[in-house]
Amino acid sequence: MNNNIRFLTVIIISTLMAVLNLTFLEQKRIVWIGIIIVFLILLWKMRSLTIELNKQSLILEESLKKSEKREKELSNSIKDYESLLHSLEGAIYSVDIQNGQIIFSKDLEKIFGKTFNNDLKYPFHYKQFVHPEDYAKISDFEQNVLRGNPSKVEYQIIQEENKVKWVVQKAIPIIDKNSTISKINGHLIDITDRKTLELSLKQMAYNDDLTDLPNRKALDRHIEKTLARSKRHDHCFGIMFIDLDGFKNVNDTLGHDAGDQLLIEVASRLQDNLREEDVISRIGGDEFIVIVEESSKNELENIADRIIQSTSLPYFINESEAQISVSIGISLYPNDGETKEILLENADKAMYYAKNNGKNRFKFYIPDLMNIDPPKEGFIEKWRNTLQNSLFKFDKKGK
Repeated sequence: MNNNIRFLTVIIISTLMAVLNLTFLEQKRIVWIGIIIVFLILLWKMRSLTIELNKQSLILEESLKKSEKREKELSNSIKDYESLLHSLEGAIYSVDIQNGQIIFSKDLEKIFGKTFNNDLKYPFHYKQFVHPEDYAKISDFEQNVLRGNPSKVEYQIIQEENKVKWVVQKAIPIIDKNSTISKINGHLIDITDRKTLELSLKQMAYNDDLTDLPNRKALDRHIEKTLARSKRHDHCFGIMFIDLDGFKNVNDTLGHDAGDQLLIEVASRLQDNLREEDVISRIGGDEFIVIVEESSKNELENIADRIIQSTSLPYFINESEAQISVSIGISLYPNDGETKEILLENADKAMYYAKNNGKNRFKFYIPDLMNIDPPKEGFIEKWRNTLQNSLFKFDKKGK
């Protein structure tokens, strides 16, 4: 544009000089006047451009300030969200199914006991961390989520040095407008303390404090399940009622601490002579009950013989020797009863018969023992009372 102005000015001046037939000096003055005019025009034009540039610069500067302010606000918001994210209990994660990216809070590394360095990708291979017992649970959980269902699962994680943690994981699939799962948002919480407490309470509720064997309540539940299985599969099982002979004498001569040590040793010897699948319970004092599933009379005889031989060997407690024996009564399902109460009562009668006919022996229940009435509180009555009392005590502890 500036070139056009200069060119136009030259044309105008040349034309004037030619028309007016001016002298050289006059022409020279006019040229200078023209140059001055052109300079003034250019100067004015430059001033206008400068004003415009300044205005645009101010607008740009204001825009930059606003952008910086928004960026700072956004950065602060991100920090606030990150702070909130990391302050939540457990670990938060979000999986982008399309690009395989996984965003997660720092507690995820704490839970799994591994540093991921932000390179975690989908699909995430749980099996390298999950306890083998829970593989099936995780597989079902993942399949359910991928079907579009919000899901929850509790499982065990194995960290370094075989340290086991319990976690609960919740996942919610995000479905887009095409009815496709685009993201999965989830939450993991370390519930090891809760599980430890649950196991401790369960231990208190279902195990004998001294021997750690199942107690009456646990045995009651096991017999119910055993009865159901036996009826369903039409097989036999035996109940052995074991009572120690001479235990009171050990308590009286060596003291109750020695008696407790003796009971622990007896429990160990009983377990050594049973199959892995058999269940032994201490039901109180010096009485034990053994449940032997899918067993014949001959097998029960062999087990009873082993128990008698093992438990009659000397016990060495606090540098003292103790000697006891056992009397065992045995009832068989379904020949000797089809209910828990009848089977237990008949095993009790058979045990009483063995104890009063020489001790250190076993006796199978037979109908001839039906009228035997052991000189003590009825076993079934005592059984029910103890169960009710243990439930009442446990409920009070729970409250």
